[in-house]
Amino acid sequence: MKKLIQTIAISTFIFAASSASIAHAKGFYIGGGIYQSYAEQGDFDEDDVVPALFAGYTFLDTNIFMMSAELGYYDLGEYDSTVTDTKYEVDASAFTLAAVGYIPIGPFFEIYAKAGIASLSVDIKKDGIKEDNDGEEAFGGIGFSFDVLDTIDIYAEYLVFDNDIDSSIAGLGVRFAF
Repeated sequence: MKKLIQTIAISTFIFAASSASIAHAKGFYIGGGIYQSYAEQGDFDEDDVVPALFAGYTFLDTNIFMMSAELGYYDLGEYDSTVTDTKYEVDASAFTLAAVGYIPIGPFFEIYAKAGIASLSVDIKKDGIKEDNDGEEAFGGIGFSFDVLDTIDIYAEYLVFDNDIDSSIAGLGVRFAF
């Protein structure tokens, strides 16, 4: 499954790069933000402040609906906690491939939904015993953005990752279109 994600990601970027001469350059975008991450497993329940980065290509842009493909990296947190005499050390991150659908609300606002697959790296240590819980899982979320200029958006979003520590993140960031 990991090779499938890598193949899809490489194919998406090759397609986007090869169609750059056909499409307008304003279809490409990059962004990043600061997120509050949450993780929960049994009695373990922690949060952390983490970064995220993404790049995408908008391939459909109409007045009533927009659609894009996006690759991203989300740090899901690093936690060190003791709960009911059990010491937890958790480190999690995700590389993602997602489809993003946008609906404009007026000239300056958009709401959107994001869904895709995440290649997760989740390392859990319980009382010194390490468990690697890597794999591919679904993720999704919702958000809204405010157009500052035609090429700069400020966004807020909430994402949920289906992994062994029930990760979710909420954050703010900036997206730049080219």
